[in-house]
Amino acid sequence: MSSTMESLDAPLAPVAPPPARRAPLSETVRVRLYQFLLLVVFLGLWEGLTRVPYLVKNTFLDPFFISRPSLIAEQLWSWTFGAQAGFLLPHLASTLGATVLGLAVAGVTGFGAGLVLSQNPILSRTLNPFIVCCNSLPRIAMVPLITMMFGLGLLAKVVTVWFVVFFLIFFNTFKGSLSVEKHILQFCQTLGASPRQILWNVRVPSALAWTFAALPNAISFSLVGVVIAEFVGTTTGMGYLIVSSLSTLNASEMFAAITVLGLCGIGLVSIAEHLERRLLRWSPQFNER
Repeated sequence: MSSTMESLDAPLAPVAPPPARRAPLSETVRVRLYQFLLLVVFLGLWEGLTRVPYLVKNTFLDPFFISRPSLIAEQLWSWTFGAQAGFLLPHLASTLGATVLGLAVAGVTGFGAGLVLSQNPILSRTLNPFIVCCNSLPRIAMVPLITMMFGLGLLAKVVTVWFVVFFLIFFNTFKGSLSVEKHILQFCQTLGASPRQILWNVRVPSALAWTFAALPNAISFSLVGVVIAEFVGTTTGMGYLIVSSLSTLNASEMFAAITVLGLCGIGLVSIAEHLERRLLRWSPQFNER
């Protein structure tokens, strides 16, 4: 018995702590790492294959036509810090200014028109064939006509963007406003909500969610619309740089301009996603993160 008590009173041996586990990388870090690896592989293959003499001579991989990442980087460096420093800025500002302004006009008018027509069934049915007809018009083919009507300046670019993007925003807003479930509307009416309160507190948030879902495509189409409008006849803009590089057969300059446009698209979409998180904080997709 005494031996048993002594064993109980004896100090316990220290327990070794479990081996430290390396903290797993967050999902965002892993995604960024995968994106970086894909970019490195793509650029590496592009650079390497355009240096193989057989492929250069017998395939489309001639750097005269598709350039090389190293040559494109040299062109971007020249535009930014080198001999042509400051050359890119007015062209980029012209394109981005027209894109943002046209996107804002198309977004406001498309959202407003979709919201209004969703609340007026008779008006929406009356205008439906005209809307379908206008939406079926070839937008790119209308650019010369728009340029002829509004000139070669900023207004023509904004009108082009509006014509390209308006219906994308309009249809998403229209469907979003009508997608509210009936039992939610009935519940609001039971609580005594007025039609105006239902509009601003139920239909508008639902339409906003659908509208923001269309924004990435709207941004891409806006950039495309502006660049195509700059193809027709202008002396500034990224589209002008692409056309001028084509006239001089300078593939490096052309791909450098395309790279800048791609980076601008990524930046604009990121801004739209940040704005979406701010305005739609109530949405489940952001509450779960």
